[in-house]
Amino acid sequence: MLNRILKSKPYIIAEIGANHNGSFNRAILLIKNAKKAGCNAVKFQSWDENLNCNEYYKKNPNNLKEYLKYKFNFDQLYKLREFSKKVKIDFGTTPFTSKQVKDAIKLNCDFIKIASMDLNNYPFIDEVSKLKKNLIISTGFSSSREILNTCKILKKNKKKNAIFLHCVGLYPPANESQLNLNNIKMLKKLTGYESGFSDHTTWKETPLAAAALGAVVIEKHFTFNKKAKGWDHSVSADLNEMKTLVSSSKRFFKLPGKFERKLSNEELMKSRIMRRSITTKNNILKGQKLTLKDLDFQRPGTGIPPEKLSKILGKKAKQNISFGRILKLSDIS
Repeated sequence: MLNRILKSKPYIIAEIGANHNGSFNRAILLIKNAKKAGCNAVKFQSWDENLNCNEYYKKNPNNLKEYLKYKFNFDQLYKLREFSKKVKIDFGTTPFTSKQVKDAIKLNCDFIKIASMDLNNYPFIDEVSKLKKNLIISTGFSSSREILNTCKILKKNKKKNAIFLHCVGLYPPANESQLNLNNIKMLKKLTGYESGFSDHTTWKETPLAAAALGAVVIEKHFTFNKKAKGWDHSVSADLNEMKTLVSSSKRFFKLPGKFERKLSNEELMKSRIMRRSITTKNNILKGQKLTLKDLDFQRPGTGIPPEKLSKILGKKAKQNISFGRILKLSDIS
């Protein structure tokens, strides 16, 4: 499965999260739309109201209502998983407790995601990294030290099929200076694992820039309506935007190419038309020495290139050469 992710270049995850707003039918619609957009996977979150403590809910009672409204139980996630299989799109989830990890195993997810908030939750990382499942890890809120500590846990458990995502834990970031997309390359060097990007911006260009920087996974929140009420709709892509993201990111991923200066065969062929050859500016008589005033540099590039001029000057014409001709080595001696 990790090879399938890496071959996608990049692997696009439609993060549905809670953008179904508690509606199972809407979740089905979002899966259908993610498939229609060309995404490789959908991802849901397995949290429930126990994610926050009672003290928090006493101060924020409306948030408790939202958590109760937006959560999906195991049976619902199981049906969504089965539907994803039916339409042939990968399925992942973000668990937050040991029970939810066990549920993710029962769902036979294609990957498990560790949320940004849990990168200093080392006992939890230790538990999840012992699984055989592909692991995708967001790094928002995390220091380099916390990321390295996570790596130590993964390597202790001989976890190879993991990918780290650069992520900014703001919804959305206020400006470009907060993005630091070069962290995509930095994470790969720091961790020794492949790296990608989880996008929380409202800019269409951001995931494309990530693809150009080599992000092997791009995660983007996905919605049925960017203006809908809820947590993440405003930073999400709708169907049309996701279609563009998928097709364009595949192209942008290829654009950087290799650290090698090599012309394609097509370029070499076209250079024969577009480049210059040494041509004659005047009529040249047999036996006449060639001087600069007799020569010009004109298209096409099928003759002697201008860089060979020093080897041409002073040579004698073997026969009369009319003006405006591409000079040939057989013309001179």
